[in-house]
Amino acid sequence: MPKVLKYSLIAAGVIVVLLIVGVAIIVATFNPNDYKPLIIKLVQDKKQRTLTIPGEIKLTFFPSIGADLGKVTISEHKSSAVFASVERAKVSLALMPMFAKQFVVDRVVIDGLVANIRVAKDGSANFDDLTSKEPGSNAQPAQQARLDIASVAITNANLSYIDEAAKRKLRIANLNLSTGPLGNGKKSNIDLSADIAGDNPKLALKLKLKSDLRIDLEQQHFVLNKFNAALSGAAIDFSSLNLTIAGNADLKPAAKQASISDLAVNGEAKRGAQNMQIKFLAPSFEGSPKAIKMAALTLEATLKQGTLDATARLSGALDGDLETPLFRSSKLSLDIQGKDGDLAIKGNVSTALNANLKSQLIELAGLSADVVLPNPGGGALALNAKGNASVNLAKEAVQLALAGKLDGSALNIRAGLNDFAKPAYNFDVSIDNLDLDRYTAKGSTPPTASANANANGPEKPLDLSALKTLIARGKLQAGALKVANLRATNVKLELVAGGGRVDISPIAANMYGGSVAGNLSVVASNPPRIAMQQTLRNVNVGALLKDSIGKDPIEGQGNVMLNITASGATVTQMKKGLNGSATLDLKNGAVKGINLAATVRSAKSMFGMAQGAAPSNAAPKQGTGSAEEKTDFSELTGSFKIVNGVARNDDLSAKSPLLRLTGNGDIDIGESRIDYTAKATVVASLQGQGGPEMQAMQGVTVPVKLSGPFSAIGWKVDVGSMVGDVAKQKFEVQKDKLKDQLKDKLNEQLKGLFGK
Repeated sequence: MPKVLKYSLIAAGVIVVLLIVGVAIIVATFNPNDYKPLIIKLVQDKKQRTLTIPGEIKLTFFPSIGADLGKVTISEHKSSAVFASVERAKVSLALMPMFAKQFVVDRVVIDGLVANIRVAKDGSANFDDLTSKEPGSNAQPAQQARLDIASVAITNANLSYIDEAAKRKLRIANLNLSTGPLGNGKKSNIDLSADIAGDNPKLALKLKLKSDLRIDLEQQHFVLNKFNAALSGAAIDFSSLNLTIAGNADLKPAAKQASISDLAVNGEAKRGAQNMQIKFLAPSFEGSPKAIKMAALTLEATLKQGTLDATARLSGALDGDLETPLFRSSKLSLDIQGKDGDLAIKGNVSTALNANLKSQLIELAGLSADVVLPNPGGGALALNAKGNASVNLAKEAVQLALAGKLDGSALNIRAGLNDFAKPAYNFDVSIDNLDLDRYTAKGSTPPTASANANANGPEKPLDLSALKTLIARGKLQAGALKVANLRATNVKLELVAGGGRVDISPIAANMYGGSVAGNLSVVASNPPRIAMQQTLRNVNVGALLKDSIGKDPIEGQGNVMLNITASGATVTQMKKGLNGSATLDLKNGAVKGINLAATVRSAKSMFGMAQGAAPSNAAPKQGTGSAEEKTDFSELTGSFKIVNGVARNDDLSAKSPLLRLTGNGDIDIGESRIDYTAKATVVASLQGQGGPEMQAMQGVTVPVKLSGPFSAIGWKVDVGSMVGDVAKQKFEVQKDKLKDQLKDKLNEQLKGLFGK
């Protein structure tokens, strides 16, 4: 044994001496810089790229053999523009394993890498030639040799990526990557950091990633333990974003198998006044081409904005088949809870899921919703419904069917859409009771308010921009409907929207003791336009006006026909841009704002003056009406021609037990003013009605000029016209009397002449 050991040591010493001599010979005789022109020419000939190595290539031999290339640049294909460059590139190989054809890379160092990657509109990239196989190459793979890398260090790298088709730019700066040993079956680790910036979408993020790592290249097996990645910064329209991903992964790409455990995703984001948090937990995930299985998953999202603080939590199980591919869940459940100010938010939505990605059909069967949400109009909005839904990705179609209750009212919905890019909606909705005003935000300017009456500032313009892209067709039936404070029952309407225009035709309903039928069109032009044709039969006009405009200047039951158009950027401009026609035929009502019967009574003294009586100052000749005053009628008819917000009437006819009323003039709807002359004539056959004042005025027409704002209509008796009319009437009476007297006298003379 001592001799064996002795000879072994001698042999080892000889080998070491021979190695030292060999290295000395290589150093003395080999200069790698002599081969730079050959390498540069080879790259130019094979790849049509220019390789530049301006510095000297330095060799190292112990304890590892390697090369330090210094700065290196390579150009674009058939161009002098720089594709990539490094400030320093160094690779060293462990010396001893080379004798066993085992190439152990001791260390790879790349510093100051700059690369410009570009993908053209046709999908080609500026690195395609570097990854393509040489034409005619039939080279067989060399004998398998074990490859190990002791460590990799990439520092101060900067990469840019341009996608011309998507008009997208991405920049990765200050990239630093370090690893432990990268060899088959070896335990290792990875540490990565970088700054990420881009547009479309906008990105300004910092990335940090750490993980334990085990790689088996022969078996194509990769294991990541204690994986932890963090993103922070701004992205898209999120001004602040923090996202972490942690877990463990066992990946076998060749076998298409993956196993993930303890996956946890946590995120916080801020967008304007919104603060959001998300959590995703998946304790286990098993995946293969035949089957994937996620025994349990939880996705939780929290939103805080103003008085709103709400959390939504999705939970359930998921399994599927990647070869089909098909995904299923017997039940996915979404729970919502939180508050908006003093109002609680709660509810649950659950469904079964069947998603066939081959046929691109997603089905939600057994869909159930039981939720209570804040109502924009105040209070709560409760929905309890069941049904089903489906999404056809190939046809870009969505269908929904629900039946249940909305705020206690029976609801049945069938709805859908086609074309995700430009959605075309369809619907068929029936509901027992629908109060749209209940779901309208409070504090909005009422439709009848004018800019002058708006104490909060200038009148807000009408915003119909949503109609410009709306494509819809559908039907609505409501047992009772309330909208803009108007009430109707047995409502049936059909809607067609497209090209910035909405047509609701026909419209049929019962309202205010009668019925309505007609149509309505709204055009989102500049300025907006509306057109309406409506026939109201046997309607209580006073109640309708009271609900719609908050005032009832006229009362009565009867028929109203409207054929109007309007245009304007605001409600006030709409009123001033009103054109068309209207007719009235009412029974047993009143015109409010003035009492013409009282005005006629007050005109008695003026009537006495016309008959030669002494003047009296007791009775006023003019005044201002009030909401408490009114002129009753048993019948009222009239037609109006409306031009630029002014309604002209020349054929008013009204009857009451005391008066007959005619009139003509203008009603300025845009300015809410009136300029009208009403002519009230006392009925000749009063038979003691109306008192002595009215008896004295039998057959007399009293012209009354009405003017001023609707809220305070001023009246003035046209004394001149009335006195002239009375004088004319008196003259006619006297003329008839004189004629009769002359006739009687002539008859007497004729009798005397003929003796008869």
